[in-house]
Amino acid sequence: MNDSSITIKYNHDFLLLKNELNTVPLKKLGTHKIASIDLSNSRYLNFQHTSNLYTQIDHFRFNTFSSKRMIKAMAKEIKEYDLVLIITDTLHALMYGLFDEIGTNTTTALSYLGHDHFPEYKDVEPFFEVITHSPNRSEREYGVTSQLFFGGYPFNNRLSKDIRTPHPKGFGLQTVKTRLSYGNTSELIINDQKLVEIDSIVNNAINNEATPGCQILAAKDGHVFYQKSFGYHTYDSTSKKVSNADIYDLASITKIASSAMTLMKLESEGKFSADSSLGIYLPEMLDTSDYKHLKIKDVLTHQAGLASWIPFFFNTLEDGKPSYALYSKYPSSIHKNRVAKDLYILDSYRDSIFYAILNTKLKKKKKYKYSDLGYYFVNEIIGEITDQSQDEYVEQIYAQLGLRNIGYCPRKKWSTDRIPPTENDTLFRNQLVHADVHDQGAALLGGVGGHAGLFSNSNDLAVIMQLFLNKGTYGGDTIFNKEMIEKYTSAPFYETNDNRRGITFDKPVRNGAGGPTCFECMSLSSFGHSGFTGNLTWADPESGLIYVFLSNRVYPDAENHKLITMNIRTEVMQVITDALELKFPLEAQ
Repeated sequence: MNDSSITIKYNHDFLLLKNELNTVPLKKLGTHKIASIDLSNSRYLNFQHTSNLYTQIDHFRFNTFSSKRMIKAMAKEIKEYDLVLIITDTLHALMYGLFDEIGTNTTTALSYLGHDHFPEYKDVEPFFEVITHSPNRSEREYGVTSQLFFGGYPFNNRLSKDIRTPHPKGFGLQTVKTRLSYGNTSELIINDQKLVEIDSIVNNAINNEATPGCQILAAKDGHVFYQKSFGYHTYDSTSKKVSNADIYDLASITKIASSAMTLMKLESEGKFSADSSLGIYLPEMLDTSDYKHLKIKDVLTHQAGLASWIPFFFNTLEDGKPSYALYSKYPSSIHKNRVAKDLYILDSYRDSIFYAILNTKLKKKKKYKYSDLGYYFVNEIIGEITDQSQDEYVEQIYAQLGLRNIGYCPRKKWSTDRIPPTENDTLFRNQLVHADVHDQGAALLGGVGGHAGLFSNSNDLAVIMQLFLNKGTYGGDTIFNKEMIEKYTSAPFYETNDNRRGITFDKPVRNGAGGPTCFECMSLSSFGHSGFTGNLTWADPESGLIYVFLSNRVYPDAENHKLITMNIRTEVMQVITDALELKFPLEAQ
């Protein structure tokens, strides 16, 4: 840590009294169908809201006024779930009937909030694999409960006095922190007043039409201390206000949150190596091409001599409009790939994209030049190795992590009301691009690219960044080996080729002039990526800081570069690092 005085205290009063089979912190969220039941007389909804930050949960709410018939009906529904989380501040005879009805095929966890004396522990204990207790029942406790279940907070308290359980004084089962936690900044040494400056920076950006709105998240040592949304989906104030649950087009952040994560996993399993050449994995496609000799490490650090960009979509137009020799207004057996509303491209057009790439000359000199083209090959390689499309493969990882707000092809997953629109595309699609990928090349691939196509909210993207900081482990699950993150986030060609880039990851500018980070606020071991649509995410293993900024600055015109020229993203980053008193002088690194 750069600043050892910044610590998280994890203050809470909860005791873990029972934890059969080490059920908590919960693991393998993708394998569970989870329900929560609020049996308390409280009006607080923190338990439900905070639980939703971790995974998909169906919520039920009953209280002491619920009838026996209601309890029985609920129990019938609950039997469909294999994991049930129960919170209550009171217990009565009807509720014991509920516990009995649920049966033994469901894992159940109880959190009891209330006075020191746990009611009739011997009668409660047989029904639950997990039992937790806090003598307090404030609003904060309701939010902390779910975080304890999911590993956001560890259980670290012990009985200081008898609460009429069979457990002696000093008893208290212990767990470890495995996931992000959420709460107020009292748990960090941080200048709260400094963070208020973010409001003026972002509101100035919105007033100057640099972006209609945005989401900002910051976390330190696995604790989310800032999470706020600003503005609207469009510049029309009657449009939807941005909420923390909204889903943004991540653009090139796809390169790390999808492609890098997948490649690191495959390399951990011995199925892939970034040190190999493209031809090893795509021998038929690249058989007679110079591209087969390209080292993947060179491709992913943008020094393989690839052209920066090819406007593939131009060849699909006729008189400036989509050619219906290639497109259909409706999906069909040969037009499966949706490009936009009423626009579906021939599946076989994928071959034309690769034909265009392979007929573009490579530059001989190894010199840094940013290019998306290498990720078209990455997308193909992932398919060859896994026998699945990239979205199918990576979304299995997201599910394992419990993530339900990140993925490709957003129309299939979420209401379009949650997705801010991007560009009013007058050059290609002749419509407002909404809930379809903004990037033209990824759109021609049906929205699933190695370089673009991923959508997310700030929370789920922060989980991926924390996975990277944890060197491949999150929530008790290991996604890739710890050696991978050092390999992929290093800058292997900085000394020999003045190339700051990592393998897929961006890195800070070393001379302090511009770049994706503020000056000396991130260490040289930090990493992240930006996205054309107005995004930036960054993580620093030395400070434990994660930063996420999501926006749709390309609405309604992608030529609007005010977000960049006004340095909005880096100014917000500066405020956050100043509030934490983080400083990384270049000469000291």
